[in-house]
Formats: sequence, structure tokens, C-alpha cells
Amino acid sequence: LNRQFLFRPSDLGAPKSTAAAAKCAQLNPAFRAVAHEAAVGAPGSPFDDAFWGGLDGVISALDNVAARLHVDRMCVLHRKPLLESGTAGTKANTQVVLPGLTASYGASTDPPDDDIPVCTVKAFPYVLEHCVQWARDLFEAQFVQAPRRVNAWAARPDALAAELGQRGA
Repeated sequence: LNRQFLFRPSDLGAPKSTAAAAKCAQLNPAFRAVAHEAAVGAPGSPFDDAFWGGLDGVISALDNVAARLHVDRMCVLHRKPLLESGTAGTKANTQVVLPGLTASYGASTDPPDDDIPVCTVKAFPYVLEHCVQWARDLFEAQFVQAPRRVNAWAARPDALAAELGQRGA
């Protein structure tokens, strides 16, 4: 998150929507934002027709093509202006969509996502591949990285003190 201008290291672990809404309110108290922590386009999400109809416009910074396409379709359907932006690895996209005046995001084709965005895995592992990646990451942290650190500390007791000193503990 800290590579994005709205986020600071202190925001790590917080939902992106919550951190972004708080930072926007801090930058401009007149800006009204509601943070949602739900997968876009998922069944049962709060993003129904009433939600889209109540918006003046949409600023999107989603991390996967399927969610971007869903938001684009809803903005075109409900005739809402869209500022679409996002990154996926080293790829980036920014586009202004004015329904009826400009091309929509869905009018062009993005290559398929090869990588699984880390924030999707941590927040909404909703497809099998995300769940498998989440489990692999958890296994790696618990059964590979943690024992490796313990072994390093056992081999070099001063390593623990050095690591704790770097963290300010």
C-alpha cells in the first residue's frame, strides 16, 4: 500500500477502502466517502441498483480485471462518470469514462491476470486459486519462514537482539 499516495506504512493491515476514505476526508473535509469492505460483483454485495443510482460519480482503483469490468458496466448502465485507475504488478491503467461520450473501460481488452494480487488474497480469497494461494502463503509463513528465523537465532543468538533492535522493540 505504501507505494500509493493515499497510504502510509501505518495503513498496512487496514482495509484499503477504510484507509483511503479516512485520508480523503483528512485532505478535504468536504469530500464524502463511504468505505465498503465487500467484493465488487459478488453475490450479496451491497452494490445493488440503489447503490449505483445514488452516486454522482465513481473513482475506481481495483486490483483485478473482473472487478474493473463490473464497475465499468454498472457506470455505463447507470450513466455515471468513472475515473478508472489501477495497477497489476508493473502494469497500470488510468481512464476517464463518460457514458455516451467516451469509450468505456470494457471497450478495450486487457490481457488475463496471470498473477494473483496480494490484497485480493488477503481480503477476499473468493475463487479456488485465491484460497490455494492464501493457504500456501500461510503455510510458508508458519512452517518455512518462522522455523528458518528460529534456526538463525539459535545459530547466532545476537541475531535476535539485532532484529529486535531494528524494530525498535
